[in-house]
Amino acid sequence: MKLPSLQQLAAEAARVVRRFPLTLLCAVVLCSVGIYTNHLNYQEKQHLDWLFPLLSAAGLGLSGTLAVALTAERYHWRPALRWGALAAVLGLLVVWYTVAPAEPNTEWGARLALLLLGAHLGVAAGPYLSELRHQADTPGFWRYNETLFLRILTAGLYSGVLFAGCALALVAVENLFFVDIKPRVYADLFVVLGSIFNTWFFLAGVPRDFAALEQEATYPKGLKVFTQFVLLPLVVLYLGILYAYMGRILLLQALPQGWVSMLVLALAVAGIFALLLIHPIRQAAENTWIRTFGRWFYLALFPLLGLLAVAISTRIRAYGITEERYFVLVLAAWLFGIALYFLVRRGQGIIWIPASLAMVAFLASGGPWGAFAVAQRSQLNQLREISVQYGLLKNGKLDGAGKRVPNLPKEARKRISSIFDFFADREAAKKLQPFFTTKLSTPDSLQNRSRWARTYQQTKQLYVISGLPEWNEYTDDSEENSGIISFYTENPEVQPLGNGRYWVPNVNSSVVEIEGTIPLTLLEGNYRLRIPDSGADVILEQESATGQWKPQLTANLNRLADSLVVQTNAKRNTSQELPARSLTLGTTQGRYTLHLYLERLTCDIQHKNSYTFEGSALLEIAPAPGKPAK
Repeated sequence: MKLPSLQQLAAEAARVVRRFPLTLLCAVVLCSVGIYTNHLNYQEKQHLDWLFPLLSAAGLGLSGTLAVALTAERYHWRPALRWGALAAVLGLLVVWYTVAPAEPNTEWGARLALLLLGAHLGVAAGPYLSELRHQADTPGFWRYNETLFLRILTAGLYSGVLFAGCALALVAVENLFFVDIKPRVYADLFVVLGSIFNTWFFLAGVPRDFAALEQEATYPKGLKVFTQFVLLPLVVLYLGILYAYMGRILLLQALPQGWVSMLVLALAVAGIFALLLIHPIRQAAENTWIRTFGRWFYLALFPLLGLLAVAISTRIRAYGITEERYFVLVLAAWLFGIALYFLVRRGQGIIWIPASLAMVAFLASGGPWGAFAVAQRSQLNQLREISVQYGLLKNGKLDGAGKRVPNLPKEARKRISSIFDFFADREAAKKLQPFFTTKLSTPDSLQNRSRWARTYQQTKQLYVISGLPEWNEYTDDSEENSGIISFYTENPEVQPLGNGRYWVPNVNSSVVEIEGTIPLTLLEGNYRLRIPDSGADVILEQESATGQWKPQLTANLNRLADSLVVQTNAKRNTSQELPARSLTLGTTQGRYTLHLYLERLTCDIQHKNSYTFEGSALLEIAPAPGKPAK
């Protein structure tokens, strides 16, 4: 075999650019953003509101533009129609970029996964949508997808081997020539090979001559051996296990466990995938067993789908619909339709598998019929039913429900906590506003904080307003089986010591990820310790009568860290144990004295001198002139 010359490689690379310019542009965007973020620290990345929208839009654009380009090639669209369709895809990507949140929650993560699945299936089915009208399958569709599948594997193998080889070369240079190679260089190499090189290499092998794919070709012997002697026996094995389990259910008259749904779905997908792999040779005289297996496999699916329906409906009746249960229901309905279709068509029409599944994925990703809207309506109905059942509502509201029903049963507490967590995790607590008189809102100070901080605040707000106890599966489940009696007090954020002295047990830079403050409700008024994003200072502030926060004292941790670096002659990337007094900082301003007793202090001098710390504090407030100490 003659190796290609550099000129041939350059010509092939240029051909790929002309053929799929927008797809490669999406790969370049992914690569550029990946390299840019590799050179930022954690705190800098938290302020990139465009990061997730841009990365997700580029990821969707990879498969979306490829599907349109290939469909246009197959059906010889006019340039105006081709570029008009590609412009429509770009318009949808702009819409996605506009509406996508800066930090994805559970709902947006699942929505992205659905759209990516639909777009990838669009690549598989788009160029052959006309086959939906045909009565018999043509070889082209199967060979087209076989080529794509093998090209994906080959591109991944080349990219992986190339990365491993280059990374080892960098390690050799670093150790043999004592060159300081930063870890981000390896990350940049991975991004370049995983985005631009991998995409370019894959696109170079995408079929161009669709007519040639319709010609009969030799079926890969290795694929037949793998399917016949590995994949299909595993499918039969799990069919036997599930039927044995179904027999046990019938004998014991018990309800099936919830996780059996996943096993049934996995079995169905594996079986259909196996039949797709050997689809081209099913008509051969020596392969009549394939047609027999296919017919009996689809028949065998119906009882298992019934078992799945019983399992998931039991969970839905008890706890309502969530996105996961919605997906199980929809997949079960899709599998039922596919099994029925192939029984009627005797295995013909495989184009319907990716085409119909892509449509299901797109429909489930949004709209009032989508997974997220249906799940939210179901959970709202669940909360309404529980509230009515246990008399939690007063004038239709849950405010103060914990005081009205102090001894709420464990199961009710568990279900309400699950519902509160459901909406908070999706940052959709406002959907519960009809159940509350008090306005549910997220403070402006949290809008630019992490998603975890906003979720935590929304969850805490729901429990505080309702007065309902939070369910904890670890403590609540153990209480019933324990003979231990314990006494405790709520862990205070500040402990009064008398004479204007207060002990603050937990002062650390991690509060930057929540609200950046530690509230202190004191006899002298409302105070707080505020820690800026850099972690360089601890600022004591007092709330005035107008609600404004006025700084009273600033403890400079950056000065303490800088002095320790000089005193100890500390080198980069080192950790030193010091006496406790070395990590003690006392600051006095006016009536206020703050003593910080640190257990840990870290300075990142490479990234704009950001600081992290943890420890405790003693706050002393002298009485105002003419007033006795409290």
